[in-house]
Amino acid sequence: MLPQIPLVFSSLAAVLQEPCQDLRIPVSVQKTTTYEFSNENYNAEVLYALAGKEILVSNEYEMSARLCLPESQSSEESHEDTLQILIHGASFNKKMWDIQYKPETYSYVQRMSKEGYPTLAVDLVGNGNSTFPDGLLEAQTQMYVATIHHLIQKLRNGEVGGKSWDKIVLVGFSIGAITANSLAQQYPEDVDAIVLHGISWDLTWIYPAFLSGLQAPAQQIDPDKWGSIPPTYQTQSSREGRLVACFAGSYDPDIVEYDWQTRDFDTLGAAVTFTYHLVEAPEYKGPVFLGIGDQDSTFCGGKVCREQPYALYNRFPKAQAYDIKVYGETGHLILYHNSGPQLMADTLAFLGANGF
Repeated sequence: MLPQIPLVFSSLAAVLQEPCQDLRIPVSVQKTTTYEFSNENYNAEVLYALAGKEILVSNEYEMSARLCLPESQSSEESHEDTLQILIHGASFNKKMWDIQYKPETYSYVQRMSKEGYPTLAVDLVGNGNSTFPDGLLEAQTQMYVATIHHLIQKLRNGEVGGKSWDKIVLVGFSIGAITANSLAQQYPEDVDAIVLHGISWDLTWIYPAFLSGLQAPAQQIDPDKWGSIPPTYQTQSSREGRLVACFAGSYDPDIVEYDWQTRDFDTLGAAVTFTYHLVEAPEYKGPVFLGIGDQDSTFCGGKVCREQPYALYNRFPKAQAYDIKVYGETGHLILYHNSGPQLMADTLAFLGANGF
């Protein structure tokens, strides 16, 4: 397990003293299958259960998060009743939302803060400073859905810092967006709006493109740094693989090295399960936004996107509003491209148009 940070978030009053506060939030899951799974008794039942969106192990975790309150509290700019929950992608962590390379240009957190929005960037369990459980049986997509659901209930009920949030917007990138998609199917009333970055529902290129990122067990890539990490945690093994996975078109070359040095982990469990959670959310009735790069080789089903993003209408058939943006000269990691500022501007316009 990676080093833990202290539980320092006990009241909203304490948070108000600083614009951003690190915190640890207890979350838990309950197994949904009677089969007893273990790595020692590994068999095909693991695949069947994961494909069925089961929770294989009951456990309690700590989710690391960073709450940032807006710079401005003026009546015209404040959106203090709306919390944006930010969920990173695979092989990233919560820091992707507050990039320290030219943050005035690329930081989502700082841009939202300037526009009056509080943000809660979280580390999915098995990433960043959150708990690191079994990377196959536990750290998988349905566990992400279940723990984010638990987090949302705590936020609604005032169990995090004593504040009950009236409006919650779920913002996800890549597997974070897939988690949001699946949560909208399973818990359609959890959140008030959904913002999806970097996904579609075209499966044709997903696994070839995923494998072209050249992921390998992190402990093998850098034994000195990651030797204690279990082999079920993986990341890109070369800069070239990371570049293929995340970038295309127009971007600052120096941001590529920053991204390489700050990459995190994917888990075998997440890699096995994420496509099972690209689903229809027939009962979700809030607004939904989708932004995708036109050269997202993983989700465009080819070199460039065509009709793929517009499947949003069918996947969220009862949504009250739709907004689809396709960004030219842009790969998978939109925020780190030259189109990143436009993605943030479009997200803000979407939120404003829908009353957030």
